[in-house]
Parts: sequence; structure tokens; C-alpha cells
Amino acid sequence: MVDYVEVEIRGRKAAARLASATFITGTGKSTFIEIMYRVLSSVGKKLPRVGGGWSFYAQRGDVTYLITADRGRVRQSVAVGGEELVFEYIPSKGVHRIVKPINMSVADADVVIPLVRAEEHVSMVADEDIERFNSMLATARKALGVKIQFLGPYIAPRSVVDAEVKNVNLLERHGRNLVAVLSNLALYRPTAYDSIRAVLRKVGFTVSVGLAKPGKIGAFVATGTLKMPLGKAPCSVKSLLALAVALELKPDILVVDNLDYCLTPSVAEALTSILRQRPTKLVAEVHHRDVVDWIGVPDKAIVEIRL
Repeated sequence: MVDYVEVEIRGRKAAARLASATFITGTGKSTFIEIMYRVLSSVGKKLPRVGGGWSFYAQRGDVTYLITADRGRVRQSVAVGGEELVFEYIPSKGVHRIVKPINMSVADADVVIPLVRAEEHVSMVADEDIERFNSMLATARKALGVKIQFLGPYIAPRSVVDAEVKNVNLLERHGRNLVAVLSNLALYRPTAYDSIRAVLRKVGFTVSVGLAKPGKIGAFVATGTLKMPLGKAPCSVKSLLALAVALELKPDILVVDNLDYCLTPSVAEALTSILRQRPTKLVAEVHHRDVVDWIGVPDKAIVEIRL
């Protein structure tokens, strides 16, 4: 699990040591969590496009990673146990290189924590050295390649989705496919589905999902004698349902932009009950410090940034 992150953009730097629940306040909050999400969700994949000059640093134990993008040049530094590898990528020239501890061309340096694949034969670099580099990089990928889920800044699920919808194990950041994910949990992980329903009952609502009409899956919520499609449910109920479903997908880190959005004390209490049972780290952007007191987890931190 990632312990510490730094973001720098336009000459301003912000840092956070990640607790079980970390609340981001100040200015540039959304930018901070967006860059963190884009990089950590891209480990082993193509470099994220952020725009402008920026950098991101992450640490877990003796594994560190730094990416710096500026003026058409991207540098990545990966260190494990004190040994460091530095990659350089120049998009305009198609240049992919290792620049430390050796200087050689590689097939691709436009990947977050790239593996070393020589594009040309380099007699001065022994095969065992390349194997050692790749072993180190594999360790870094494993340490920093977390499963990360992003929600917000608002939640707007559809009430009905196609029964054949794809990617039902991934919740979209605005929760549009919430019904599909919930249906998948009901079908393949009924215990998780029951847990989600139990969380919603804590705020006085029930949720049900099933075939709405041929080829369509729908979800309804109810309280007392009132029943409504999910899309018409109160904002706080939709937000709590999305958070509960996201946590049942078991991410290492749950990033929430605008956690204050429709948050109420009762919803916060229900969310706390889930967080206490999960190893997931919550990183949430908030506008009002008061809501931090509503989340009753023992290990939490407030980080004020200026980006």
C-alpha cells in the first residue's frame, strides 16, 4: 500500500502521508487527487496525459517512484533498496532511454514504471544486468501498482441499464453503471450484495435490483411506502450506495472527489461502519472540515494543500 505521495504543478508542491482516511482541504484539491489517481492507476500502462509541467512522487517502504514531465520531456526515477533506475522519454523525437545507471536505448519509456526491453543490441550491458533491472522494476510495480477506484465529484447513476452491459466489475467515477455493478454483485457475490443492502437500511432505505423489462436491468430504492427508481432517489442515498458498492469491489485506495456532496451525519456513520471493516485507504477531497469529525475511523488525517 502506498504510504506517501507528493504532487508538484506550476511550481507549487503538496504532499500527504496516507492514513486509513486522508481528507484533502485547501486549494487545488481536485488536481492533487486527479494526478495521484491517474499515475497510480497507470502503473505498467502508458503515461497519463496531465498537461503542462508537473511531477508526482510516491513511496512505499524502500520503494520510491518519481515522474517529472516538463517541456516535452518525461523522466521517471524508480528506486528499490537504494538502487535507482532513471528513464527518459522525449515524445517529439521518439526517444526512449535509460540514463542511469547506464545510458542505452529501450523499446518504450512511455510506460509508468517501464520494464527494460533493449531496442538495440548493447554489448556493454550484460543480460544478467537487464534481468536485475527488470526484477527491481517488477518489485516497484508490485509495491505501487495498487487497485484504485475514483468517485465524484458527483454521483448520477442510471436507473436502468442494458442487461448485457460490459465492465460490470468497474464502477464509473460518476456511478452511471451503478445498477450493472450492483446486479453483478447480486448474481455472483450475494454476500456482498446483502452487505450493501444492510448499509442502506441504516439510513432507512432498501434497495432492490432485477429485470425491469426484457433486456434491461433496473434498481429501485424504497423507504416506508415510497418506492422510486434509483435515479430519483435522494442524493445522499445515491452517494452512500455508490460508496458501499465501491468498497465491496475491494480497492486498495478509494479516491473521492467532493465527499461533502450530499453527505449527511447518518450517511457518514454508515460509511464509517464499512471503512472500519475494510483495509481500503480513503483519500477524500472535502470543502468543510466539519465533515471529517463525522467519519469515525481511528487513523485519519487532514492535509491542507496549496496548488
